Amino acid sequence: MYYYCNLSSPFVFDNNAIKYIDYDLDIKVFPDMSYSLLDEDEYELHRKEMSYPDVIDKILKRNVDKLISWIQQKRGPFAPDFIDVWTNRYKFQLDMQSDDC
Repeated sequence: MYYYCNLSSPFVFDNNAIKYIDYDLDIKVFPDMSYSLLDEDEYELHRKEMSYPDVIDKILKRNVDKLISWIQQKRGPFAPDFIDVWTNRYKFQLDMQSDDC
């Protein structure tokens, strides 16, 4: 299973549309938990074209580092039991709803 992590702005709901900014920085995580930072050149090009402020650049780079740390530590969605834990929570909620009927 591969993970593909796309760095973007937070989502907002505006005029019946979900909007966000895709900052082009992506990390692909392989089954052995090695990873590749993708599209750095595309990010740099768009950063200049769109005049991203320095504060955005710093936030994005800090969050790339945080994401890489999570990958290395197998935290959050990269934890081995993450999918099982959340699948079980979802099934539990479904069971609770069916009991209410």
